[in-house]
Amino acid sequence: MRIGTWNLRLCPTSTSETGRAISAWLDDQKADLWLLTEVHRDWHPRGGSIAVSPPRSFDPEAPKRWAGIETRLPLTPVPAAGDHPGEEGLALARVEVDGRQVLIACSVLPWKGAGEYWHGLPEGQIQQFAFVLDHHVERIRAERRDDEPLVWGGDFNQPLRRPIHGGTVTGMEALLAALDSLGLTALTADADHLKGLMRSIDHIAVSRHFTGDPAKTHLPLRTNGKDLSDHAAYTADVVLT
Repeated sequence: MRIGTWNLRLCPTSTSETGRAISAWLDDQKADLWLLTEVHRDWHPRGGSIAVSPPRSFDPEAPKRWAGIETRLPLTPVPAAGDHPGEEGLALARVEVDGRQVLIACSVLPWKGAGEYWHGLPEGQIQQFAFVLDHHVERIRAERRDDEPLVWGGDFNQPLRRPIHGGTVTGMEALLAALDSLGLTALTADADHLKGLMRSIDHIAVSRHFTGDPAKTHLPLRTNGKDLSDHAAYTADVVLT
């Protein structure tokens, strides 16, 4: 299966000029599963299904969401649990791959200054990152069934390698520990960031049930040559073994 992740920037609608260009590019990649961030609640999955995270606290009536899972595989959304502030940055679902259930998690984790757009977070960049990261790990762990394959990705706002711009070394170490605790391998660890100043902050990580090569970096462009988003997109081909 081919897995992709991409931050669509500012949650465009499917019917906007940007949304139509994004949809066309997504379809060209022929991915089985997309972990989309900054996505619209009513994003059209073009023959597939989509599950999105709960409303955002700073604009709760708006249809914009932090995270979404789009796929043409059979999909069963996992409902949000409780009122923890971290819930708004997490979409959970199961997909069926060759008759086997796979748990899928798509996350957005806090960035520097996230508190302005994400209510209920503690003070401080490191504290905010850890607060949401720990909640997402616990939600994934609580939902995951015995020996269930797992895919976790999205916009983690944190590279897994130095140099680090925007994130923190503490955040990098915490994220690496979280991936390890879930038995995941990040296929994006050495992928490039859009601007080439550091490694990717968007990630695709898979459990030992999958084999696959490192993720590929894509720089989707508009017809005028400008970037479609302020993030690169990433795809990885994996096999469920």
